[in-house]
Amino acid sequence: MNVPAEIDVIILSWNRAEDTIAAVQSAAAQVGIVQHILIVDQGSEPDVVAKLEAFLRNVPRTRLMKLERNVGVAQGRNLAVSMGQSPYIVALDSDAEFADDRELERVAAILDANLRLCAIGFRIVNYFNGEIDWTSWDYPPGSRPHTTFASTRFIGAGHAIRRHVFEEVGGYDAQLFFCGEELDLCYRMLNTGHRIAYMPEVVVRHKVSPEHRVFWDKGRFYFTVRNNLYTGYKFGTASLRIVLSAAAFFVKGCRNHTTFEVLRAFKDCVRMCWQFHKSDQDRRYYRFSNDTWRYILQCERNRQDSVIMKIRRQLALLPHHG
Repeated sequence: MNVPAEIDVIILSWNRAEDTIAAVQSAAAQVGIVQHILIVDQGSEPDVVAKLEAFLRNVPRTRLMKLERNVGVAQGRNLAVSMGQSPYIVALDSDAEFADDRELERVAAILDANLRLCAIGFRIVNYFNGEIDWTSWDYPPGSRPHTTFASTRFIGAGHAIRRHVFEEVGGYDAQLFFCGEELDLCYRMLNTGHRIAYMPEVVVRHKVSPEHRVFWDKGRFYFTVRNNLYTGYKFGTASLRIVLSAAAFFVKGCRNHTTFEVLRAFKDCVRMCWQFHKSDQDRRYYRFSNDTWRYILQCERNRQDSVIMKIRRQLALLPHHG
């Protein structure tokens, strides 16, 4: 008799009680496995927390950690993972749901059969129309949403991680807070010799409307600049390349009237890089082996832009809305 796999489903909650409850219901409805649903609330309003607590009293194998403030996606997920001990971790956005009640069973089957995989990315579709959610797509040009392929990353809205690899590399870098935290983690996990795959047979429905917009002028560009340069430093990017990237971000910031955000990002990035330099973190996971580097180049070969395309991208306007 086969023993059902155990999976920790982690969900971050912040002032969206109805969405979070729907996400928990979706996880609780999964069959063929034993799921533990671990929720971290990041300082929601008291009435939101009370509503969530009342609902969870009737849902088995759930735990809720209540924080006084938003500590960011990276640290929030670290805390959620620390609440469990299952060999597989599945992250689900609070505004997402599993497409059917066998999704976690598929996750377990994939990871059981592919021991070298440390993580898998799910197919994220728009909750409202069932089409691919292109706002949650960050794979190289030419990648097909309905086809399995080797990858260097997964998407935060829905993915699975093998716990022992996550713990070996130290989990997410909490300093990243938001933006780029998944790729930073993925690179370190790849350096253990494990691999990542995009698996379209596992599907998550994400509640993003066709009119969804990214508000770059409300903090996102700051995190994009800061985290991009900081991550580059940690993984040994050449100093000249980092300087050129910083210059490109500055030009883009000036072009989009977010110069102050860029300068603030530069200042904080320098502080973070110095702290990393002085820390005792294991550098093995931040230096690509030849095997890992070949794998990254193979997976990302279609992502390399020409010099002209890079210039055009930096001169393009960010989408400001609101």
